Amino acid sequence: MLHIPVMTQEVLDNLPKNIDLMMDGTIWHGWHSRIILSSIDNVKIIWVDLDYKILQIAKQNLRDYKHRIKFVHNSYKNLEDILWKVKVDAILLDLWVNMEHFKDPRRGFSIKYNGPLDMRFDLSSKITAEWILKNYTQEQLKKILSKWWDFKWKLLNKIVKAIILNKWILGSTFALKDLLKKIWLSEKKIAVVFQVLRIETNKELDQLEFFLRKFQDYLNPWWRCLIITYHSIEDRIVKNRFKELDWQWFKNLTKKVIFPTWAEIQRNKASRSAKLRVFERNLAN
Repeated sequence: MLHIPVMTQEVLDNLPKNIDLMMDGTIWHGWHSRIILSSIDNVKIIWVDLDYKILQIAKQNLRDYKHRIKFVHNSYKNLEDILWKVKVDAILLDLWVNMEHFKDPRRGFSIKYNGPLDMRFDLSSKITAEWILKNYTQEQLKKILSKWWDFKWKLLNKIVKAIILNKWILGSTFALKDLLKKIWLSEKKIAVVFQVLRIETNKELDQLEFFLRKFQDYLNPWWRCLIITYHSIEDRIVKNRFKELDWQWFKNLTKKVIFPTWAEIQRNKASRSAKLRVFERNLAN
């Protein structure tokens, strides 16, 4: 269950071929970067990931290119720490979740394996999915569930009430799964609850919005930012921000979003929800 990179050819087609330095803000196992490094001569890449374990796997996978890579254990949103006084020619974000997380029961991402309700990308963070279930109020739980999925109001109340009444027994993935089964949730809806918890645990929306407020200041003139999203809310956030910046000094190159080809979807079902958007900084300002 390795993370298979999506739209690799589309990413290459939208990267200028003479770039010197770029940032890969979500390296996963490093396969996007491997394709870029093997296709664009002399490009150097700043690799960023919140998950230290994944960072080590990526280092091993790309050991042949180590002289062209700088590894940074951080969130892609912290551009001022990652790039400091440096500007880059391109930034790539692939916002999918690494399959490595789902196959490790100790990480608590999957409904298929029993393990602690953790769900953190950054294991140094104190906030776990279990902590959220045991400390969030009824209104907070309703807010995050309704923000990320269109649950009917009656079902939303049922889910939240069950969690609040049973929160002290929710110490594992199967404990939560069994509770949601008892109120007749399907596996698909249970998976959605897990997804919402993961997003909230890692503040994924907050990280994306913070990055989008600042990234253009770290791009050299005439260079690009590429973002691959997998959820309609993420994509809407990216689209709206690109639209806001689409004026004198900036250009949204994908007013019509780029989708994976039919052939790629047949090879990799996980790519079917992927959308690529590309933004260009035109002039110094």
